[in-house]
Amino acid sequence: MRIGVVPEGPVEWLALRLGRVPTPLVDTHLAVAWARTLMVATRAGVFEELARGPRSASEVAAALELESVPTRRLLDALTGMGTLRPAGEQRYGLTRDTRRWLVRASPAEVIDKVLFAFDEWRFIEHYEHYVRSGEPFGMHELLERARAPAPEPAPPVHDAGAYGRYQRGLHALAGVSSAEVARRTPVPRGARQLLDLGGAHGRFAAALLRRHPRLSATVLDLQSAVEASTGLLAAEGLGERLRHWVGDATEVDLGEGEWDVVLASQFTHHLGDEANRSLAERVSRALRPAGVYVIQDLVRPATPAEAKRLRLGALLDLYFAATSGAGTFTLAEMRAWLQGAGLEASRPRWLRTLPGMAQLVGRRT
Repeated sequence: MRIGVVPEGPVEWLALRLGRVPTPLVDTHLAVAWARTLMVATRAGVFEELARGPRSASEVAAALELESVPTRRLLDALTGMGTLRPAGEQRYGLTRDTRRWLVRASPAEVIDKVLFAFDEWRFIEHYEHYVRSGEPFGMHELLERARAPAPEPAPPVHDAGAYGRYQRGLHALAGVSSAEVARRTPVPRGARQLLDLGGAHGRFAAALLRRHPRLSATVLDLQSAVEASTGLLAAEGLGERLRHWVGDATEVDLGEGEWDVVLASQFTHHLGDEANRSLAERVSRALRPAGVYVIQDLVRPATPAEAKRLRLGALLDLYFAATSGAGTFTLAEMRAWLQGAGLEASRPRWLRTLPGMAQLVGRRT
Protein backbone atom coordinates (compact mmCIF):
# COMPACT_ATOMS: atom_id res chain seq x y z
CA MET A 1 0.00 0.00 0.00
CA ARG A 2 1.30 3.42 -0.94
CA ILE A 3 0.33 6.60 0.88
CA GLY A 4 0.98 9.84 -0.96
CA VAL A 5 -0.08 12.25 -3.70
CA VAL A 6 -2.65 10.77 -6.09
CA PRO A 7 -3.32 12.75 -9.31
CA GLU A 8 -6.99 13.00 -10.35
CA GLY A 9 -6.57 13.83 -14.02
CA PRO A 10 -4.08 13.97 -16.90
CA VAL A 11 -2.97 17.54 -16.12
CA GLU A 12 -2.23 16.69 -12.49
CA TRP A 13 -0.53 13.45 -13.55
CA LEU A 14 1.72 15.36 -15.95
CA ALA A 15 2.53 18.02 -13.33
CA LEU A 16 3.47 15.31 -10.85
CA ARG A 17 5.52 13.48 -13.47
CA LEU A 18 7.42 16.65 -14.34
CA GLY A 19 8.20 17.42 -10.72
CA ARG A 20 6.02 20.52 -10.58
CA VAL A 21 4.00 19.42 -7.53
CA PRO A 22 5.66 20.30 -4.17
CA THR A 23 4.98 16.87 -2.65
CA PRO A 24 6.76 17.69 0.66
CA LEU A 25 4.08 20.32 1.30
CA VAL A 26 1.33 17.80 0.58
CA ASP A 27 3.02 15.23 2.83
CA THR A 28 3.30 17.69 5.72
CA HIS A 29 0.83 20.59 5.80
CA LEU A 30 -2.04 18.88 3.98
CA ALA A 31 -1.51 15.46 5.55
CA VAL A 32 -1.51 16.96 9.04
CA ALA A 33 -4.64 19.02 8.32
CA TRP A 34 -6.38 16.01 6.76
CA ALA A 35 -5.65 13.73 9.70
CA ARG A 36 -6.69 16.22 12.36
CA THR A 37 -9.91 17.07 10.50
CA LEU A 38 -10.92 13.43 10.46
CA MET A 39 -9.98 12.93 14.11
CA VAL A 40 -11.94 15.97 15.30
CA ALA A 41 -15.02 15.02 13.29
CA THR A 42 -14.93 11.49 14.69
CA ARG A 43 -14.67 12.63 18.29
CA ALA A 44 -17.34 15.29 17.84
CA GLY A 45 -19.82 12.63 16.65
CA VAL A 46 -20.31 14.03 13.14
CA PHE A 47 -20.50 10.64 11.45
CA GLU A 48 -22.90 9.18 13.99
CA GLU A 49 -25.20 12.15 13.47
CA LEU A 50 -25.09 11.85 9.68
CA ALA A 51 -25.73 8.10 9.96
CA ARG A 52 -29.29 9.11 10.89
CA GLY A 53 -29.65 10.73 7.47
CA PRO A 54 -28.44 13.76 5.45
CA ARG A 55 -28.25 16.96 7.47
CA SER A 56 -27.40 20.62 6.96
CA ALA A 57 -24.45 22.12 8.80
CA SER A 58 -26.77 23.99 11.16
CA GLU A 59 -28.66 20.78 11.98
CA VAL A 60 -25.44 18.92 12.72
CA ALA A 61 -24.18 21.81 14.84
CA ALA A 62 -27.41 21.99 16.84
CA ALA A 63 -27.49 18.24 17.47
CA LEU A 64 -23.87 18.09 18.60
CA GLU A 65 -23.79 21.46 20.44
CA LEU A 66 -21.20 22.91 18.06
CA GLU A 67 -20.87 26.35 16.48
CA SER A 68 -22.71 26.53 13.15
CA VAL A 69 -20.18 28.30 10.91
CA PRO A 70 -17.14 26.28 12.06
CA THR A 71 -19.24 23.12 11.62
CA ARG A 72 -20.05 24.10 8.04
CA ARG A 73 -16.33 24.56 7.39
CA LEU A 74 -15.59 21.18 8.95
CA LEU A 75 -18.24 19.46 6.82
CA ASP A 76 -16.99 21.16 3.66
CA ALA A 77 -13.46 20.01 4.45
CA LEU A 78 -14.69 16.44 4.94
CA THR A 79 -16.63 16.62 1.67
CA GLY A 80 -13.54 17.83 -0.18
CA MET A 81 -11.60 14.92 1.34
CA GLY A 82 -14.21 12.48 0.03
CA THR A 83 -15.24 11.45 3.54
CA LEU A 84 -18.70 13.01 3.13
CA ARG A 85 -20.83 13.56 0.00
CA PRO A 86 -23.22 16.32 -1.08
CA ALA A 87 -26.77 15.18 -0.32
CA GLY A 88 -28.93 17.92 -1.79
CA GLU A 89 -28.68 21.67 -1.48
CA GLN A 90 -26.70 22.59 1.66
CA ARG A 91 -26.93 19.07 3.03
CA TYR A 92 -24.27 16.47 3.70
CA GLY A 93 -24.37 12.68 3.78
CA LEU A 94 -22.07 9.75 4.45
CA THR A 95 -20.19 7.92 1.74
CA ARG A 96 -20.38 4.13 1.69
CA ASP A 97 -16.81 3.81 3.00
CA THR A 98 -17.41 6.27 5.84
CA ARG A 99 -20.55 4.40 6.89
CA ARG A 100 -18.55 1.16 6.90
CA TRP A 101 -15.54 2.39 8.89
CA LEU A 102 -16.74 5.31 11.04
CA VAL A 103 -20.24 4.44 12.30
CA ARG A 104 -20.63 2.38 15.49
CA ALA A 105 -23.42 0.25 14.07
CA SER A 106 -21.07 -1.15 11.42
CA PRO A 107 -19.38 -4.45 12.36
CA ALA A 108 -16.24 -3.22 10.53
CA GLU A 109 -15.90 0.16 12.32
CA VAL A 110 -12.44 1.38 13.37
CA ILE A 111 -13.54 4.41 15.37
CA ASP A 112 -11.49 3.70 18.48
CA LYS A 113 -8.28 3.44 16.45
CA VAL A 114 -9.00 6.87 14.97
CA LEU A 115 -9.65 8.25 18.46
CA PHE A 116 -6.40 6.77 19.77
CA ALA A 117 -4.66 8.94 17.18
CA PHE A 118 -5.05 11.84 19.63
CA ASP A 119 -2.65 9.99 21.92
CA GLU A 120 -0.40 8.95 19.05
CA TRP A 121 -0.20 12.58 17.96
CA ARG A 122 1.74 13.25 21.15
CA PHE A 123 3.86 10.14 20.75
CA ILE A 124 5.28 11.04 17.35
CA GLU A 125 6.33 14.46 18.61
CA HIS A 126 9.18 12.49 20.20
CA TYR A 127 10.70 11.46 16.85
CA GLU A 128 13.22 14.26 16.66
CA HIS A 129 14.50 13.62 20.17
CA TYR A 130 14.74 9.90 19.38
CA VAL A 131 16.71 10.48 16.17
CA ARG A 132 19.12 12.84 17.94
CA SER A 133 19.55 10.89 21.19
CA GLY A 134 18.48 7.31 20.49
CA GLU A 135 16.25 7.47 23.59
CA PRO A 136 12.78 5.91 23.14
CA PHE A 137 9.63 7.43 24.51
CA GLY A 138 8.40 4.49 26.62
CA MET A 139 4.82 4.51 25.34
CA HIS A 140 3.56 1.61 27.45
CA GLU A 141 5.02 3.01 30.65
CA LEU A 142 3.35 6.34 29.89
CA LEU A 143 0.02 4.67 29.19
CA GLU A 144 0.16 2.75 32.46
CA ARG A 145 0.80 5.98 34.36
CA ALA A 146 -1.61 8.13 32.39
CA ARG A 147 -4.93 7.47 34.05
CA ALA A 148 -5.73 11.10 33.21
CA PRO A 149 -8.17 12.49 30.64
CA ALA A 150 -7.26 13.02 27.01
CA PRO A 151 -6.05 16.51 26.03
CA GLU A 152 -9.52 17.39 24.73
CA PRO A 153 -13.00 16.37 25.93
CA ALA A 154 -14.11 12.94 24.72
CA PRO A 155 -17.72 11.79 24.17
CA PRO A 156 -19.30 10.14 27.23
CA VAL A 157 -19.17 6.67 25.62
CA HIS A 158 -15.37 6.68 25.98
CA ASP A 159 -13.60 6.56 29.31
CA ALA A 160 -10.71 8.86 30.08
CA GLY A 161 -8.02 6.22 30.68
CA ALA A 162 -5.20 6.23 28.16
CA TYR A 163 -4.71 2.47 28.41
CA GLY A 164 -8.41 1.95 27.75
CA ARG A 165 -8.19 4.06 24.59
CA TYR A 166 -5.13 2.09 23.55
CA GLN A 167 -6.80 -1.30 23.94
CA ARG A 168 -9.98 -0.20 22.18
CA GLY A 169 -7.83 1.14 19.36
CA LEU A 170 -6.00 -2.17 19.03
CA HIS A 171 -9.33 -4.00 19.15
CA ALA A 172 -10.65 -1.87 16.27
CA LEU A 173 -7.48 -2.39 14.23
CA ALA A 174 -7.61 -6.16 14.78
CA GLY A 175 -11.14 -6.20 13.41
CA VAL A 176 -9.84 -5.25 9.98
CA SER A 177 -7.96 -8.54 9.62
CA SER A 178 -9.40 -10.91 12.25
CA ALA A 179 -11.42 -12.96 9.75
CA GLU A 180 -8.38 -13.42 7.49
CA VAL A 181 -6.17 -14.27 10.46
CA ALA A 182 -8.63 -16.93 11.64
CA ARG A 183 -8.80 -18.39 8.15
CA ARG A 184 -5.05 -18.46 7.48
CA THR A 185 -3.59 -19.36 10.87
CA PRO A 186 -2.51 -23.03 10.75
CA VAL A 187 -4.26 -24.72 13.66
CA PRO A 188 -3.12 -28.36 14.09
CA ARG A 189 -5.75 -31.07 13.80
CA GLY A 190 -7.21 -31.89 17.20
CA ALA A 191 -5.89 -28.68 18.77
CA ARG A 192 -7.45 -27.72 22.10
CA GLN A 193 -5.39 -24.92 23.64
CA LEU A 194 -4.37 -21.52 22.19
CA LEU A 195 -2.13 -19.03 23.99
CA ASP A 196 -2.32 -15.43 22.74
CA LEU A 197 0.72 -13.41 23.84
CA GLY A 198 0.09 -9.72 24.48
CA GLY A 199 -3.33 -9.71 22.82
CA ALA A 200 -5.37 -8.38 25.73
CA HIS A 201 -8.38 -7.27 23.65
CA GLY A 202 -8.76 -10.89 22.48
CA ARG A 203 -10.17 -10.19 19.02
CA PHE A 204 -7.81 -12.50 17.13
CA ALA A 205 -8.24 -15.27 19.69
CA ALA A 206 -12.03 -14.93 19.52
CA ALA A 207 -12.01 -15.18 15.73
CA LEU A 208 -9.92 -18.35 15.92
CA LEU A 209 -12.28 -19.88 18.50
CA ARG A 210 -15.29 -19.26 16.28
CA ARG A 211 -13.55 -20.98 13.39
CA HIS A 212 -12.36 -23.89 15.55
CA PRO A 213 -15.18 -24.80 17.98
CA ARG A 214 -13.07 -27.28 20.00
CA LEU A 215 -10.41 -24.70 20.74
CA SER A 216 -10.10 -22.67 23.96
CA ALA A 217 -7.87 -19.63 24.37
CA THR A 218 -5.88 -17.95 27.11
CA VAL A 219 -4.84 -14.34 26.51
CA LEU A 220 -1.67 -13.39 28.41
CA ASP A 221 -0.98 -9.72 29.05
CA LEU A 222 0.04 -7.19 31.69
CA GLN A 223 -2.28 -6.20 34.54
CA SER A 224 -3.06 -2.78 33.06
CA ALA A 225 -3.89 -4.25 29.65
CA VAL A 226 -6.13 -6.92 31.15
CA GLU A 227 -7.98 -4.40 33.32
CA ALA A 228 -8.59 -2.21 30.27
CA SER A 229 -9.79 -5.15 28.15
CA THR A 230 -12.05 -7.14 30.46
CA GLY A 231 -15.18 -5.70 28.88
CA LEU A 232 -13.89 -6.32 25.36
CA LEU A 233 -13.23 -9.98 26.12
CA ALA A 234 -16.61 -10.46 27.79
CA ALA A 235 -18.37 -8.85 24.83
CA GLU A 236 -17.10 -11.65 22.57
CA GLY A 237 -19.63 -13.92 24.32
CA LEU A 238 -17.37 -16.96 24.43
CA GLY A 239 -17.47 -17.49 28.18
CA GLU A 240 -14.83 -19.78 29.70
CA ARG A 241 -13.45 -20.64 26.27
CA LEU A 242 -11.78 -17.21 26.19
CA ARG A 243 -10.06 -16.00 29.35
CA HIS A 244 -7.33 -13.65 30.52
CA TRP A 245 -4.06 -14.55 32.25
CA VAL A 246 -2.26 -11.69 33.99
CA GLY A 247 1.50 -11.75 33.57
CA ASP A 248 4.55 -10.61 31.63
CA ALA A 249 5.05 -12.87 28.61
CA THR A 250 8.82 -12.39 28.82
CA GLU A 251 8.94 -13.74 32.37
CA VAL A 252 6.08 -16.08 33.27
CA ASP A 253 6.41 -19.86 33.08
CA LEU A 254 4.64 -20.93 29.87
CA GLY A 255 4.87 -24.57 30.89
CA GLU A 256 6.04 -27.59 28.88
CA GLY A 257 3.95 -29.27 26.21
CA GLU A 258 0.80 -27.35 27.16
CA TRP A 259 -0.20 -25.41 24.04
CA ASP A 260 -1.20 -26.39 20.51
CA VAL A 261 -0.96 -22.84 19.15
CA VAL A 262 0.92 -19.83 20.50
CA LEU A 263 0.08 -16.57 18.74
CA ALA A 264 2.23 -13.44 19.03
CA SER A 265 0.40 -10.85 16.97
CA GLN A 266 2.03 -7.42 16.77
CA PHE A 267 3.92 -8.28 19.93
CA THR A 268 7.49 -8.98 18.84
CA HIS A 269 8.02 -5.36 17.74
CA HIS A 270 7.92 -4.36 21.42
CA LEU A 271 10.86 -6.64 22.31
CA GLY A 272 14.51 -6.59 21.37
CA ASP A 273 16.24 -9.33 19.39
CA GLU A 274 17.57 -11.20 22.44
CA ALA A 275 14.20 -11.06 24.19
CA ASN A 276 12.53 -12.49 21.09
CA ARG A 277 15.09 -15.29 20.87
CA SER A 278 14.49 -16.17 24.51
CA LEU A 279 10.72 -16.02 24.04
CA ALA A 280 10.88 -18.38 21.04
CA GLU A 281 12.87 -20.90 23.08
CA ARG A 282 10.34 -20.78 25.92
CA VAL A 283 7.43 -21.09 23.48
CA SER A 284 9.11 -24.05 21.79
CA ARG A 285 9.26 -25.90 25.12
CA ALA A 286 5.64 -24.99 25.84
CA LEU A 287 4.30 -26.40 22.54
CA ARG A 288 2.85 -29.86 22.19
CA PRO A 289 4.18 -32.09 19.38
CA ALA A 290 3.13 -30.61 15.99
CA GLY A 291 2.22 -27.37 17.82
CA VAL A 292 2.85 -24.03 16.13
CA TYR A 293 4.29 -20.68 17.15
CA VAL A 294 2.74 -17.98 14.95
CA ILE A 295 4.61 -14.68 14.75
CA GLN A 296 2.36 -12.10 13.10
CA ASP A 297 3.87 -8.69 12.62
CA LEU A 298 4.98 -5.98 10.23
CA VAL A 299 8.23 -6.77 8.44
CA ARG A 300 11.21 -4.44 8.43
CA PRO A 301 13.01 -4.13 5.09
CA ALA A 302 16.47 -5.71 5.02
CA THR A 303 17.79 -3.31 2.34
CA PRO A 304 16.96 0.20 1.02
CA ALA A 305 15.54 -1.45 -2.10
CA GLU A 306 13.15 -3.50 0.04
CA ALA A 307 12.02 -0.33 1.81
CA LYS A 308 10.24 0.68 -1.40
CA ARG A 309 8.10 -2.47 -1.15
CA LEU A 310 7.78 -2.85 2.62
CA ARG A 311 6.72 0.76 3.19
CA LEU A 312 4.59 0.24 6.27
CA GLY A 313 7.15 -2.01 7.92
CA ALA A 314 9.77 0.69 7.41
CA LEU A 315 7.51 3.54 8.54
CA LEU A 316 6.34 1.75 11.67
CA ASP A 317 9.82 0.48 12.50
CA LEU A 318 10.61 4.10 13.35
CA TYR A 319 7.31 4.47 15.25
CA PHE A 320 7.84 1.42 17.47
CA ALA A 321 11.53 2.16 18.00
CA ALA A 322 10.75 5.69 19.12
CA THR A 323 7.79 4.72 21.30
CA SER A 324 8.86 1.42 22.83
CA GLY A 325 12.58 1.02 22.15
CA ALA A 326 12.39 -2.01 19.84
CA GLY A 327 10.96 -1.93 16.30
CA THR A 328 10.01 -4.26 13.49
CA PHE A 329 12.29 -7.09 12.33
CA THR A 330 13.32 -8.64 9.03
CA LEU A 331 12.06 -12.02 7.94
CA ALA A 332 15.57 -13.40 8.36
CA GLU A 333 15.68 -12.24 11.98
CA MET A 334 12.28 -13.78 12.77
CA ARG A 335 13.24 -17.04 11.06
CA ALA A 336 16.43 -17.16 13.12
CA TRP A 337 14.40 -16.99 16.36
CA LEU A 338 12.28 -19.94 15.28
CA GLN A 339 15.14 -22.08 13.99
CA GLY A 340 17.28 -21.25 17.02
CA ALA A 341 14.45 -22.60 19.18
CA GLY A 342 14.40 -25.87 17.23
CA LEU A 343 11.23 -25.07 15.31
CA GLU A 344 10.68 -25.71 11.62
CA ALA A 345 10.07 -22.32 10.03
CA SER A 346 7.56 -21.86 7.22
CA ARG A 347 7.56 -19.45 4.32
CA PRO A 348 5.91 -16.11 5.22
CA ARG A 349 2.17 -15.71 4.76
CA TRP A 350 1.39 -12.10 3.78
CA LEU A 351 -1.90 -10.69 5.02
CA ARG A 352 -4.03 -9.04 2.36
CA THR A 353 -6.09 -6.99 4.80
CA LEU A 354 -3.02 -5.45 6.49
CA PRO A 355 -0.39 -4.72 3.82
CA GLY A 356 3.17 -5.21 5.03
CA MET A 357 2.19 -7.67 7.77
CA ALA A 358 3.13 -11.33 7.59
CA GLN A 359 2.73 -14.54 9.52
CA LEU A 360 5.87 -16.61 10.07
CA VAL A 361 5.07 -20.00 11.55
CA GLY A 362 7.41 -22.26 13.51
CA ARG A 363 6.26 -25.85 13.96
CA ARG A 364 7.46 -28.24 16.65
CA THR A 365 8.37 -31.54 15.05
